[in-house]
Amino acid sequence: MHVTFRCPNCDQSQRSDDCRPGKSVQCGCGWSKPVTEKDFDGNAPNHCLVCGTLDLWRQKDFPPSLGLLCVATGAITSSIAWYYHQPIWAMGILMAFALLDMSLYVFMSDVLVCYRCQARHGKVDLTGREAYDHELGERYRQEEIRSQANSKS
Repeated sequence: MHVTFRCPNCDQSQRSDDCRPGKSVQCGCGWSKPVTEKDFDGNAPNHCLVCGTLDLWRQKDFPPSLGLLCVATGAITSSIAWYYHQPIWAMGILMAFALLDMSLYVFMSDVLVCYRCQARHGKVDLTGREAYDHELGERYRQEEIRSQANSKS
């Protein structure tokens, strides 16, 4: 199992590749958090291994910005073909990007993401894990806003 996270100490993006019981999630700055047997239910963590939050959601392990770039590229190139009165090419381009999107969805693995710190737990058992809950996500977002406002005052 691996965890990709933003270090709570130095705020740098890090990845710990060996996060099994007896090891620790650690950063190059010296921050570390030990991993124990109690942190797991079988092959999946029962809470975030970085911040301890119980709420984790299931997501495809794919950068959203790259997905948005693919959609924009498909739309723009298809529009160019349509502008030059090439409807078959325009539809073909859209279908090719739709096939690419479907292939990525099928073949990309899933990860567990923490609502609070956005740590990504990969290569875990995802049985029974739910997709993103907007109400829960909004609660954690509001909590972060309140904590930032309190730290400024």
